[in-house]
Amino acid sequence: MSEDFETAEAKATTFSRLERMEEDLSQALNSVSLEQKDSTMETFGLYVVTWNVATAEPPDDVNSLLQLSSPKKPDLYVIGLQEVKAAPLKFVTDLAFEDSWSHLFMNTLAPLGYIKVSSIRMQGLLLLFFSKLKHVPFIRDIQVTYTRTGLYGYWGNKGGVSIRLSFYGHMLCFLNCHLAAHMNYASQRVDEFEYILNAQTFETKNTPRIMDHKVVFWFGDLNFRIEDHGMLFVRNCITSQRYNLLWPKDQLTMMKQKEATLQKFEEGLLDFQPTYKFDLHSDNYDTSGKKRKPAWCDRILWRVKPKSSPSEDANEDSQKQEEPNKHLQEEFPLKLSQEYYTSKMEYGISDHKPVIGTFCLELRKMYETPLVQVCAEGEWSADFDALITYSLLQSFPSSAWDWIGLYKVGFKSVSDYITYTWVKDDQVSLSDELFQVYVNKDEIPVLGGECVLCYYSSNLQCIVGISQPFKVQESRAAIEEGLVPENINGLDETSYFTSYSHLHRHLRGLREKMSRLMGPPDKFLPSEWKHANQVHFRSSEAERSQSQRLTAECQRLIEESDKSTKRMQQDAQKKLEQRIQDIKFWRQELDQKFEEMVQEIETLVIFKSRVEKAFESCSEPFQVTLQCLTERQKRVAIDLVHDEVEEELLKEKEVIEGVMVLLQRTLEQINEQIRLIRSVKYYLEKDLQDKFQAERIDDFCSLLTNSSPGLNGGNSNFTSYGIAVTPEEWENLCNLNLSKAEKEKNNSLSLRALVDSLLEQTAADMRRQYETTGRAFELRIQETKTAKAQLENQLNELLAETANQEKNLESLRVAIGEKEAPLKVAQTRLSSRSQRPNVELCHDPAQIQLLEEVKELTNRIERLTEALEVSEMELKALASRQLCLEEEIQVKTNSLYIDEVICHELRQPVVIHNF
Repeated sequence: MSEDFETAEAKATTFSRLERMEEDLSQALNSVSLEQKDSTMETFGLYVVTWNVATAEPPDDVNSLLQLSSPKKPDLYVIGLQEVKAAPLKFVTDLAFEDSWSHLFMNTLAPLGYIKVSSIRMQGLLLLFFSKLKHVPFIRDIQVTYTRTGLYGYWGNKGGVSIRLSFYGHMLCFLNCHLAAHMNYASQRVDEFEYILNAQTFETKNTPRIMDHKVVFWFGDLNFRIEDHGMLFVRNCITSQRYNLLWPKDQLTMMKQKEATLQKFEEGLLDFQPTYKFDLHSDNYDTSGKKRKPAWCDRILWRVKPKSSPSEDANEDSQKQEEPNKHLQEEFPLKLSQEYYTSKMEYGISDHKPVIGTFCLELRKMYETPLVQVCAEGEWSADFDALITYSLLQSFPSSAWDWIGLYKVGFKSVSDYITYTWVKDDQVSLSDELFQVYVNKDEIPVLGGECVLCYYSSNLQCIVGISQPFKVQESRAAIEEGLVPENINGLDETSYFTSYSHLHRHLRGLREKMSRLMGPPDKFLPSEWKHANQVHFRSSEAERSQSQRLTAECQRLIEESDKSTKRMQQDAQKKLEQRIQDIKFWRQELDQKFEEMVQEIETLVIFKSRVEKAFESCSEPFQVTLQCLTERQKRVAIDLVHDEVEEELLKEKEVIEGVMVLLQRTLEQINEQIRLIRSVKYYLEKDLQDKFQAERIDDFCSLLTNSSPGLNGGNSNFTSYGIAVTPEEWENLCNLNLSKAEKEKNNSLSLRALVDSLLEQTAADMRRQYETTGRAFELRIQETKTAKAQLENQLNELLAETANQEKNLESLRVAIGEKEAPLKVAQTRLSSRSQRPNVELCHDPAQIQLLEEVKELTNRIERLTEALEVSEMELKALASRQLCLEEEIQVKTNSLYIDEVICHELRQPVVIHNF
């Protein structure tokens, strides 16, 4: 009973909500034209950033760059970066995930109510477009494209990327460029810009080219320099802030005087110092050997399309085509003014400084009503399926691929959804404009939270409707599991829900009671009997005449029915034959695309095998490199040095590890691409099966005649047949399958080209590093051999000197021995003469001579003894040095054995293959 009560309550609430939505829808549709006429000019803030980041990683904080401390926040952010790091490994990573710069800006702006509406990346060029959430449903017709100009148009290191869109009906285009560098290429830069303008086209009738848009923003590292002036003059002008002296020689200013295309663009005053070229992490201009001259390379320009005015010789048709545009420009004007134009000098991670421009965009909205109104019905929780109601406020090219996403409040981008549901799945049409879609409870977040619903149009590539924020309640299962606190309120009492069938049954009962209460009628008079007969006669005659007329009419109807039936059968036969031809045509197209998908899967499997073999082949050189590093750790003494060989081995290890990571990521990309192509192949195969069955059925139907056996008529209720899709939708679905297949095929071709390039580049990098390491080994071995030979020469010379010193010692000993006998003779003589008596003990010349002789001999012996001691010490030193040299020679021998024998034998069998 309580369940019936809750069901009745939910139905009553739903019907009341639907009635309110019908009223809102009617008011919105009736007010569209009035809103357009009565709306006034409104002002929007636009913030443009351009920055050549020179492959640097993003800084920790970009609040100052985006001026987030300002009390007045812009409505739109447009951020153009150049030279974002696009190394192979980094680029493959960014293909699978968002790049670090996009992450930084999304994480910074999302808490402030901005979402990333669109972005485009071409190697180092990145363009991001952010908007406040309230404007997102009015940003439509989003398209992106890119143009390469590097290496004659084959390489994307230079070129342009663009985003075009409709903002409240006004067409805007943002072009981020990185043009050719160096002083002498000013004309080439202009040619590249004009080539980009001509090459970039969009799939739209009114604005197929960039210059067809009402407003065009052109910015980036345009690389225009300052001519003629010398370095000293330029720096003096910058130091004194007399920038106006440099403006006449700015190449862009000079080229605008000659080139008509450039004259269409405006630019604010360059009242800030040139933004190129700085030393990293400083405000000093280039101090390297090149000493590049400062220049305003980073620029922001804009163009507002002038009011169209037919030329004098224009034909009538062109004038008629221009009249509606002219009328729109007069009824919905647009004005653009620049408020601020400067650089941000506090950022030093690049040799360029970022440049910002703030603009005031004043316009009259062409529409103020979103295309779709989305509403979350009833209470949302993961305990039961949820209901979405949406209404089409204006007509637009909807598709079976449109979807409604559930987002957390404060989401970062369109792809940041929690879950989504296709609008055609489980859809219930309540009226021509009101629809309901169910969301499976398994897709709803268990813990709940503040959320919004967004309707995404596949054809327009944008969000066209956003609901009001609503609360997703916590799941009761989650509360029971203790994941969230229990907070469940009881149901309010409601009145019983009564349907119209109750009233009809009541009325039938009243009629039955009235018939039972009436009694038998009274008897009639003779005159009444005669009158009744006359009435019957006249009635019979009238019925007979009516029957005759009916017979004639039936005969005519039979003849007309026969003719109509034959005609309709012939028309149906022709329609069936035409339908069979259409099915055959699309089946052939699908079959051809199916075969292409099969071949592409086989090709990708081959490429996958190549990448796997390349990955496996990295194992041997990697192990050899690690073993060489381990063996060289066994060097001893002074030879355990961090030499060039070790540096190259470490580089070789890093190169091989990087290659292995890159190949692993590439292998994941190939697996993902195979999965996507198999998914497309599955849908193509399913579509082919359906079309084969439909063709068989239509063939059978085309062969049926009125005399064919087994005509049982089938199910007599055909009212629901044929309403699944219209012929146009059927054809669009076929085209959609084919376009998806073609898209995945093109993606596969691009991936295969990338794989070829990666395999070739990685093999070349490994081979080049392997050869570099080998040369370092050879050089180190030669140096070690040379050092060892020199040490051996020194040892030989030292041994010779040791022998000489030993001879010298022997000579000294002999000399000392030879002096001892004369000394003893002289001493004996002096001793004997000291025995002379009395006056004979005279200090005569003989005595004097003997004293001098003793003294002299004693001095000589002392000096020879000192020389002997010094020689003995020198001999010990020579012996010690000999030992050191022998040890050093042994160290060199050990090092040579490690480098020349062990490492050489390890590295010799290694061969770097191309796969």
